[in-house]
Amino acid sequence: MNLELTNKRVLVTGGASNIGRAISFAFAKEGAVTIVADHDVAQAERTVDEIVSLGGVAHPIILDVTDFEAVKTQVAHIEAEIGPIDILVNNVGWNGRQEFFLNLGPERWEKSYRLNLFSNFCMTQAVLPVMVERRSGSIVSISSDAAFGDYRVADYGAMKAGVLSFTRSIAKEYGRYGIRANAITPGMVIPPPEEIGEGSFWSVDTGLGPAQIANIEGRSALRRRTEAADVAWATLFFASELSRQLTGQVLSVSGGFQMPR
Repeated sequence: MNLELTNKRVLVTGGASNIGRAISFAFAKEGAVTIVADHDVAQAERTVDEIVSLGGVAHPIILDVTDFEAVKTQVAHIEAEIGPIDILVNNVGWNGRQEFFLNLGPERWEKSYRLNLFSNFCMTQAVLPVMVERRSGSIVSISSDAAFGDYRVADYGAMKAGVLSFTRSIAKEYGRYGIRANAITPGMVIPPPEEIGEGSFWSVDTGLGPAQIANIEGRSALRRRTEAADVAWATLFFASELSRQLTGQVLSVSGGFQMPR
């Protein structure tokens, strides 16, 4: 099946590891020009080298997605050197050690806001003007099933819920310009050790032991954990012409952990 993604320029934030890495590889396999944006230099270069070794086209971009001016500068550079961005995947996310709400401090809340929600603002503001000018574009934002509420994720869940509202607002405001915006809410995706960069929240104690992970798996209808590839395929679908009439939609990819209406 032709997804019509050949030569499309795709910018994936947090594209060097875990879900972002799987998304980067998936687009590259479909013939897209994949821009792997990450703050982890070594991991970004490693991911791009692997994509290129498999015959794909990819470029590493070192980027702090919470620095508004830096994002605008880098996106302008990409547009000048590689071409206008056809697809933006807002994938960057962060969740610290899972804690009950009263154990969360303002610094933790602020960090969660900047990485999980403000980053979407920065990236979307940077790419949207050219998309509007070209009257074409697709924005896929990776939220989380935590957006629907769960234990010990008050900060993370709140920001990921904000991503859903933000996505729908963009869809309604800019659909008239041929721009689509959709969101995916994955279940928990645990990366293999070789994909954990030094800046990943998986590089520290997350508070998730075998018992907690087994409990999460057991609460899903399919009784299995979500894999990064599952999210990647959903992202390809939302970015492709197969979903040309879909915008402002939320797709839960969690094996039935959540079943949002």
